[in-house]
Amino acid sequence: MKVVRFWPGYASFGWVSVFILFHIYWAFGGRFGLGGASNPIPPFPTSLSEWIYFFVVLIMFAAGTIVPLAMIQSWGRYLTRRIIMIACWIGCLVLILRGGAGFVDDFFRSTGLLPNGITGLTYAQIYGDEHISTYTQWSSRAMDGYFFLGGVLYGWAAWFYRSRVA
Repeated sequence: MKVVRFWPGYASFGWVSVFILFHIYWAFGGRFGLGGASNPIPPFPTSLSEWIYFFVVLIMFAAGTIVPLAMIQSWGRYLTRRIIMIACWIGCLVLILRGGAGFVDDFFRSTGLLPNGITGLTYAQIYGDEHISTYTQWSSRAMDGYFFLGGVLYGWAAWFYRSRVA
């Protein structure tokens, strides 16, 4: 029974570990998973708002790594259950919204109902290319699916953590 209760925390930690490793790989010039777009990686931050966004994302990476571990490691007892639960549910919500919004945006672009999707951005603004390849479209869908999966895993972990005896 103990393994079953900890499994969602380990699954969430595994998800975020792969997520971080891919970002490190891309930061060093790797291209797998980004499709064939000519400009898939955002430029280095230059304005104050870009730096703020960069640090918010960095904090989310750190929290996304610590929260699942805090659920399954003994040192997690030093954090309040409420903080861990709130952080995990926020992670769940953010990841599901990010993945789901990507699916919705892609649906509207693909069907032609909204040629610039729900974001109002053209493919050129997003990928750096006016017309994107099928490989790029499927890479984007896979990325949206990975975000959605992360949200499900964090929600699953929060659900099991909630039922754990304090």
